[in-house]
Amino acid sequence: MAAPPVSTLPWLVRRGALGFWHELPRSLVAGLAGLAAAVPLAAAMISGAPDWMIAAATVPPALALTGLARFAAAAARGEGPRLAMLREFDPVLAVLLAAGVSLAWLGLASGGAAALAATLGGAGLLLVFPYALAYGALRGRQGLAALRGGLILVAFRPSWAVTLVALGWLGGFAVAASAGVLAAVVLPLFLAVTAAQTIGLLDEIDALQSRR
Repeated sequence: MAAPPVSTLPWLVRRGALGFWHELPRSLVAGLAGLAAAVPLAAAMISGAPDWMIAAATVPPALALTGLARFAAAAARGEGPRLAMLREFDPVLAVLLAAGVSLAWLGLASGGAAALAATLGGAGLLLVFPYALAYGALRGRQGLAALRGGLILVAFRPSWAVTLVALGWLGGFAVAASAGVLAAVVLPLFLAVTAAQTIGLLDEIDALQSRR
């Protein structure tokens, strides 16, 4: 039986999952490192810290996500990711992500029209930033260039972006159901699947451009 085209969504999800599985021990270490970066944020929220402190605490996990995205991209490519990739941060993209999350949080807490705007902004974050992280990791782009790539990918195939958000929600439910035990698995797995989807989209876009 012929292999399905690379641009088939189920095939790409499987590719990302297999990339994660083949690097399972290191992927778990990477996931734990990402969770460790979120400890200050969790502590600030649990202790009822001031809003500015919570906002500042979003930066470390955002930085960790940019490094973890590079690790996951290498896993999705089958390139044998190194744990040293976790230190290959994108500070600008991390600050943009942290700022977006903080603004959404503050808007939701304010209520009224601000809460509506925060809901819409949060939805945009969920759609764009996974692709921005993966695009930046795969193409070596940083900051606004990575964010622009994420926007283009969402616009090119919005249904895939919505599907990716749905997969993220399913992963979140799995983490909640396991009392957080599966968090170290879900995070690198989700980013590996995102990277595999991004590879497929970029291949398709490159093929379309080469025909012009």
